[in-house]
Amino acid sequence: MSGLSELTSAYEFSGDISVSGVWRPERRNRNIGTSWSGYSKSNDMRIPESWQDKHGNYSMFYERLEAAKEQEATIGDFKLKVLYEEPREGFTYGCTPADVIKILRAVASLSPELPNIIAFRQPTRKQRQQKPVWGRFLYFAEFGKHEGTAIILEAQELGTVLKWSKRMTIEDRAEYERLAADGHPFVETKRHFEAKLVEDAVRNTKLYRTLLHEIGHLAHYHRDVLDDRTALDEDFDVARDLYFLKPSSEREIFAHSFAESLSQSLRLTGEIPFDPLGLR
Repeated sequence: MSGLSELTSAYEFSGDISVSGVWRPERRNRNIGTSWSGYSKSNDMRIPESWQDKHGNYSMFYERLEAAKEQEATIGDFKLKVLYEEPREGFTYGCTPADVIKILRAVASLSPELPNIIAFRQPTRKQRQQKPVWGRFLYFAEFGKHEGTAIILEAQELGTVLKWSKRMTIEDRAEYERLAADGHPFVETKRHFEAKLVEDAVRNTKLYRTLLHEIGHLAHYHRDVLDDRTALDEDFDVARDLYFLKPSSEREIFAHSFAESLSQSLRLTGEIPFDPLGLR
């Protein structure tokens, strides 16, 4: 079929067989006014990954704390910094700096490394909506004058509903079962399992699992990169690159396994669970 015949056929539905370049309002682009054409892209609820301060220093959004209280803790010969940002009303960390220090003292002989920084952080509403986490491990972080490996524990809003679809992947199912074991009161609905965040369950998840999980990431990094006896390569840069080439799922599996082993050891010795120390 010739090009002219194709164009003619395309216009037959309207009774107009004109092939001239006349504007056809009925053939308006259906993408106009939608995200496909760029509409409202400048208003996307996106979290800037990095930010530059007035001194020209860059930081990630989770490295910024507002009026954080500072505390130094000594565990054996090791010293670490605890940075504490006051949670907003209705939010909780589920644990206190004293709780975390007690756990770190208990695991010091079981873990090859401890973090340089523990940061208690209050996320913004946008961050909670788009990137909600219990905690983070940072291989290198800068909180003002303090730098090094860091574990961040993020405040959680009590009453917030956790939703888990009934159609779960294997990984999702495993995490759901861990949350249920932490005491989150899941209720089955038509399409989901739902649980409102309550203080005791948040404490169990943050203090006895998330903290230990993040220590597991540090232990993995220490084994594969920092420890000359077990490093993936003699050259530090090569070992580090090889470590980060591993699938994130492999690193998560190691951290979960390490955390479970730590938890079992601490429970056998009666180190956990324990009553809260100090104010929330």
